[in-house]
Amino acid sequence: MTAYQLLILNGASSAGKTVLCKKLQELFPEPYIHLEEDRFVFNTYHNRFLEGELAPEIFRRTMLGYYRSLRAFLSAGHNVLADTGFYTAALLHQCISELKDETVWLVGVHCSIEELERREKARGDRQIGLAREQQATIHKSAIYDIEVDTSVLSVEECALMIKSKIKELESPKAMTSLWERFKNNSA
Repeated sequence: MTAYQLLILNGASSAGKTVLCKKLQELFPEPYIHLEEDRFVFNTYHNRFLEGELAPEIFRRTMLGYYRSLRAFLSAGHNVLADTGFYTAALLHQCISELKDETVWLVGVHCSIEELERREKARGDRQIGLAREQQATIHKSAIYDIEVDTSVLSVEECALMIKSKIKELESPKAMTSLWERFKNNSA
């Protein structure tokens, strides 16, 4: 385990994870590198592979590489902000398995479906309907140290709440709880 912290922000597409990470970089007194899942998943392979029969295996391997890279950045001396989506229980389990020995704060980023759909349309760079599809499963298997709702609070208010909760709680517990749950279910 490293002395550095990882904050994983989990939420549906357009929930505000990326802008929240940028705001946290401004507010934290220590430097944090921001590693977006989207940078690992999109525009990395030629479309013929991403739309073909290899797509599920490529995605699985890419996500494994992403989770391992988070650990690598911690071991290299970085505090890390990661924005991702646990679209399935299997992805959450993969993340927990790779990072269970690190100091990881799990942050649930919630947003009303109406606001998600409004943001999705306004952005213009998202597949319409993706947010609704993800909203149904994204938080289903997760346990969080901290939860925020970007449809109720501003980005700044959410970031300040996260910063305050980290100070108040002193150490994360959700990762350990999830690891215990996964261990017990696979025994």
